[in-house]
Amino acid sequence: MAALAGLTAALVALRAPAEIQTSGFLYLAVVVLGSLLFGGVTALVGSLTSALLMDYFFLPPVGRLTIYSAPALAAWAAFLLVSLGVGLLATSRRRSLEELRTARDRLEAANTGLVRAGAELEASLSARTDLARTEAALEATRRAEGFRRELLATVSHELRTPLAALLGHGTALMEDQGLHQLQHPNHAQAIVAEARRLDRLIRDLLELARIETGQLDVEIEVIDLCDAIREAARRWRGQLTPTLRLAAAPVLVLADWDRVQQLLDNALSNVSRHAGTREVAIEVLSPSPARQTAAECRVQDHGRGIPADLQEQLFQRYSRDRRGGGLGVGLSVCRGLAEAMGGAVWVESGGEGEGTAFHFLLPLEASQRPAAVSQKAAAV
Repeated sequence: MAALAGLTAALVALRAPAEIQTSGFLYLAVVVLGSLLFGGVTALVGSLTSALLMDYFFLPPVGRLTIYSAPALAAWAAFLLVSLGVGLLATSRRRSLEELRTARDRLEAANTGLVRAGAELEASLSARTDLARTEAALEATRRAEGFRRELLATVSHELRTPLAALLGHGTALMEDQGLHQLQHPNHAQAIVAEARRLDRLIRDLLELARIETGQLDVEIEVIDLCDAIREAARRWRGQLTPTLRLAAAPVLVLADWDRVQQLLDNALSNVSRHAGTREVAIEVLSPSPARQTAAECRVQDHGRGIPADLQEQLFQRYSRDRRGGGLGVGLSVCRGLAEAMGGAVWVESGGEGEGTAFHFLLPLEASQRPAAVSQKAAAV
């Protein structure tokens, strides 16, 4: 209302022409603005008030709410209808804008809720991930602690036996204890054997530590696998009775001579300690049925065999063999050594009384590989 009053006062002060077209658009603008700002009631009241003000101030006779001429009455009626229509349209527009604004606010609220829910979900997933990592770390710590206790218990057991033998035989040599001089060599041999056993145990532990930390060094060169087997057989001939089934021609492989000796020593040591027999056969297959690009060495005994429930844990580190103690690192070391040279290792046994076969693969030198395999490799 104040805007209409101000507009009327301004038009009267300026002595605007008494024509409805002159001031009608100004009143319509005020009505539309009021409708947009305040709604339908303001549009209705503003339209009626504008029509009355125009009649009183601008239509003859000025100063009265009467209209004498028919054209003036028609123009006044048209203004009132247009003002009402424009006001209602502006009101509808305002309502649509308010609905859009309300929908926008709802969407913003929903989006805020989704963002909050996403943040909470992300925090929950992060917390679960951290919890899973913590649980995994705790589990790894528990396993490491179990390995440590098992290692300490087993190492103490393994070391006690050779140390006791060394002390006993050494004391007998020092004190003589009335023994005949011919018996002294037996004590010396026992001391040497137990010292070698200790050396092998410590060497296996060190090798396993290097394998687990990725610090194992191998010097790959071309060697004759048959010569390596003959060397190992000579070394073990006093403790075992090896039968060699080797090809007449050299079997050249890419390997580390000393590491191959360790593989054979571990395999023959297992036969000596657990097979219950001195008979062992060592055979070379070139190429291996398991891999055409590798030579296979098989160490076969016909002893007690390995029960099925023990075969699954043969390559587990620090697993104790219930048949005869044992630290359980030898086969773990064998696997690490074979894989470091590009080969593989596995054990087969039919069970109790069926004997055991220890297999390991080593890559063949290129000239030793079958022609079809070599041509395929060249084509690639």
